[in-house]
Amino acid sequence: MKPLPTLFLCAAGLLGWTVSDLAASSTAAPAADFAALTAAAEWIAEFQVVDKRCALLADGSIETRYTFSTLTPMKGAIPSMHEVRIPGGVVAGRGLHLPGLPEWATGDRAILFLSSAGPVRGWRMPVGLGAGAFRVIQDGSGRARVRAASAADGPPLVHDYDHFVAAVLAETGSQASR
Repeated sequence: MKPLPTLFLCAAGLLGWTVSDLAASSTAAPAADFAALTAAAEWIAEFQVVDKRCALLADGSIETRYTFSTLTPMKGAIPSMHEVRIPGGVVAGRGLHLPGLPEWATGDRAILFLSSAGPVRGWRMPVGLGAGAFRVIQDGSGRARVRAASAADGPPLVHDYDHFVAAVLAETGSQASR
């Protein structure tokens, strides 16, 4: 076993994470692989971050609690306002960072492919970490664009918002009809 995965698994064990907490996010899919992302996601939607709070849990782990407003639901029974809890964050000078897991600030918009809530802590992760998270941004002319959050090996991939949403909806519909 390589040292870094071993270190990560040891840290995960110390924090009490179970494989089921991380299963939906343990493998990264290519950013444009809508079939894999859609199949693995319980919820897919465009969200806006309304609030962000970090919390230190009784077992010493840290989580970030995002309050999301659902702007465009694409898959799953998603409430219009809800809290999504994700591991990581900073509390009282202590921090926990999971490489590949995107972070958002209040006011950010994102299209997220989210896993089901984990059975232990209820964490709902972007599928494939950054592969299942896309930022919605405005270009210089005010048009909405979608930027892949996981484009670490080069310039960020930018998609036309309407085409991106249409592709996600087409894949969601295709999988639902099977």
